[in-house]
Amino acid sequence: MASKKLVLFLPHRADPGRGEMFSADLLPLELLQIASGPVADGYEVVMIDAMVEPDYLKKVLEACDGALLFASSCILGYQVYDGYLVAKAVKEKYPNLPCIWGGWFPSVTPQMYLDGGIADAVCIGQGELAFREIVQTIANGGDLADVPGLAVKRDGRMIYTDHRPVVGFDQFEPVPWGLLDFEKYAELQVKPTHLKVRHRFPLPGHWTPDNPPRAFSFFSSFGCPEPCTFCCSPLVTGRRWKAIPGKQLAEEIAELQQRFKFDVLRFQDANFGVAEKRTREFCQTLVDLKVPIHWNGTIEIETIMRYEESTLDLLQDSKCHLLWLGAEAGTAEMQERIKKHIKIEHIPQAIGALADRGIIPGTFWIIGYPGETRESMEATLKQAAAVKYAYPLAGSEVYPFRPIPGTEDFDAAVKLGFEPPTDFKTWGDCFEYKYNSQNTPIPEDVRHTWQRYNNTAAIYDEYVSEGPRWMRKSLSKIAGWRLQRGAYGFPIEQKLYDLYVRATGQTQPAAAD
Repeated sequence: MASKKLVLFLPHRADPGRGEMFSADLLPLELLQIASGPVADGYEVVMIDAMVEPDYLKKVLEACDGALLFASSCILGYQVYDGYLVAKAVKEKYPNLPCIWGGWFPSVTPQMYLDGGIADAVCIGQGELAFREIVQTIANGGDLADVPGLAVKRDGRMIYTDHRPVVGFDQFEPVPWGLLDFEKYAELQVKPTHLKVRHRFPLPGHWTPDNPPRAFSFFSSFGCPEPCTFCCSPLVTGRRWKAIPGKQLAEEIAELQQRFKFDVLRFQDANFGVAEKRTREFCQTLVDLKVPIHWNGTIEIETIMRYEESTLDLLQDSKCHLLWLGAEAGTAEMQERIKKHIKIEHIPQAIGALADRGIIPGTFWIIGYPGETRESMEATLKQAAAVKYAYPLAGSEVYPFRPIPGTEDFDAAVKLGFEPPTDFKTWGDCFEYKYNSQNTPIPEDVRHTWQRYNNTAAIYDEYVSEGPRWMRKSLSKIAGWRLQRGAYGFPIEQKLYDLYVRATGQTQPAAAD
């Protein structure tokens, strides 16, 4: 009789050996989603998240004893390497135990996983129905090559099984929230840590770093309809977008809030705000049910421009405190080149529409696309600075281009000489090649301006905490003058702050991520 135990593992998102961790509101949603079918079928699921399990390798190996399969998921970053190490250990101890991989990165690099000896199959794209069928096939002694939506190896070569279409959430079993020990995540959120926290969101309402909220995360949609050349979603999802209806979503969030008592909700969707009707229904139902939370998610700039004013007002009324936006480029030519198709004049207009309602626009820009000119990069930096000065509430973060497998721009970068990593460890370090040395080069003078801009924006935000308030306000005013004029020649406020830190014997704080 086949085992009824499944072991699901989520690798570390950031390398704790570097003194880093990710925000602990990021729950193991990937594992909860794929567990829904097997749990409904009566299987025992052991879920292990490296973020909250100090001895996770030991626990994984112990749990795999007598299991039907081991499965894991990851995105680009340290998860790639951490997941590899754990899966390798599993295969060494249990060579006959089927190992299944899914997630964004394995979906676009399945051969690396199959050739690396850590996967018997890789799920391509949406995983809920595929994983349920994988479990049933293994339990019944069937061949995974008969399961749609996978990559497997047969006779020494990789093959793709039949295509599995993207389906709606109504096709899935309920998420098995009983597998989640939320208090472990809440404890990490509220207790002090010596680790640098990547991607900590701005706190809403009365919450402060000394009095942090309990935060929760949720998948309400899958996929994205946008054709962006730097993103792997067009390949993985076929530009399909499926979402939980707005009213149903708000009612489910209300129930979860009563169960887990969280204060802030983060939607981990690739693109939350695609459908205005859905957004309106969600916000209005939150208001009607008086759900005591703030919430944040992702949305497109052109989507904001299409929304009616009353819909934007509902975002505010429902206590949306933050929306992540991808501005991506500062010229019309580059917008067309990356297929983002944002009108440049719409960027400050959309950001202003949110800022005027007290909703933080978390805006991202990219420089160094394959073939991008110096002038285009400089224009993006100027646009980012102009937005930051006009709307101090807004984040306006500029990042270097990273070639992501499965994207048009990855192929373009390779043609221009980019040599992609070939092993799990190097891919796991991808967040650390943010200085862009391995891909399309950023000219040294542009890099210098970019680094000065980042420091100026941080001081303008008063991210620095050392020193009396009058000093920080003064430095912020100088930084604002620099942002307004794009003058980065001699950053006097940065030099003055550095002198203050040295004179008072303090350690220079880590840059905000």
